[in-house]
Amino acid sequence: MLQIYFDFSGYSDMAIGLGRMFGFHFLKNFDYPYISRSASEFWRRWHISLGTWLRDYIYIPLGGSRHGRWRTVANLFAVWALTGLWHGANYTFICWGLMFFVVILFEKVTRFEHWRAGLLRWGWTMALVLCSFVLFRSETIGEAVTHLGAMFSGGASDDGLAMFLLHEHGTALLAGALLSFPIGRWCARLAGRWRYGDWIKLLLLAVLLVVSLSYVVRGAYSPFIYFNF
Repeated sequence: MLQIYFDFSGYSDMAIGLGRMFGFHFLKNFDYPYISRSASEFWRRWHISLGTWLRDYIYIPLGGSRHGRWRTVANLFAVWALTGLWHGANYTFICWGLMFFVVILFEKVTRFEHWRAGLLRWGWTMALVLCSFVLFRSETIGEAVTHLGAMFSGGASDDGLAMFLLHEHGTALLAGALLSFPIGRWCARLAGRWRYGDWIKLLLLAVLLVVSLSYVVRGAYSPFIYFNF
């Protein structure tokens, strides 16, 4: 879940920054999706360029939600089926897209986003996204079912390799989980109230750059996941 987010969000930010150097201004592609409290909100924050394109060129031209309940359901089905196919002509991607179709349809019918239990809605959304990415990264439906079964039965705790990786990369996982929240935005607001806030921000960014480069130098070649798409 963290790998997919930081891989895609990271190189989107790199593309935005490199484009800015040449005078091109691209809109942000991610807006802290892991603070979402519904699947609908998640897709407003995740891969914004794809979601906007599908809305403007598929959903709205088909009629959006302006032609009755069943036409709206059909339009949603078309959008999410295409979202799955966009990632690949594999049953896992198609099921992944249709899974969000079912969930978002449920949220619309129950007016889920208007429920007051914000923390509960966030927990539901993150569990849903986690399970969806298991399906997204699996080669087959059977493999996804096996992984999900191990996750929910506690079988993964008996896997020596899994425990070794958790011990080896626990710090990175914790850092990734924390940085999934807008901590940088909060710190920037706080730093703006200090006399030397800009210098502190610059120092922290420099430290982060050095740490990031050290991980790149130490690690093996690892191409971006989304180069497959």
